[in-house]
Amino acid sequence: MIMGLSLLSALSNIFIAYPFYGSVYIASVLVGFSYGAQLTLLFIIISELFGLKYYSTLFNCGQLASPLGSYVLSVVVVGKLYDREALKQLAEKGMTRAMVKELTCIGTQCYRHSFLILAGVNIFGALVTFILVMRTRKYYSGDIYKRFKDEMVAADSKQVAGK
Repeated sequence: MIMGLSLLSALSNIFIAYPFYGSVYIASVLVGFSYGAQLTLLFIIISELFGLKYYSTLFNCGQLASPLGSYVLSVVVVGKLYDREALKQLAEKGMTRAMVKELTCIGTQCYRHSFLILAGVNIFGALVTFILVMRTRKYYSGDIYKRFKDEMVAADSKQVAGK
């Protein structure tokens, strides 16, 4: 499911990279849905893969992933690509960076490369998720709660024996 959400998010990025009438509205709904669902599923996956013993620490690491990735992709990738495209448009007008106060880019090409990179990152995430699914398929084919049930039975028997 999370793999499909990553692909859905990649599709929305492609809708923004190659816009058509109403594509921003469609992409906004798709991004909102996929981001909300991914964030919800992330903590379920963390608890299932790593258990609940260190859940609070792992939960905070999971919470850190979203703003860290957002910062890296928005500031480092998107910002630099936007500035590069704006400088290219300035050069076409025969102007230099020193002649203007702010860089302004006009047109769909300003963010095209950025959204294609974001789509690629989402596709890479879907691929990593697919690999994780293949690696944990054997684990999830059995009773994943068996060890927790056994631990509870052992704890109950210790408690009954101690009374």
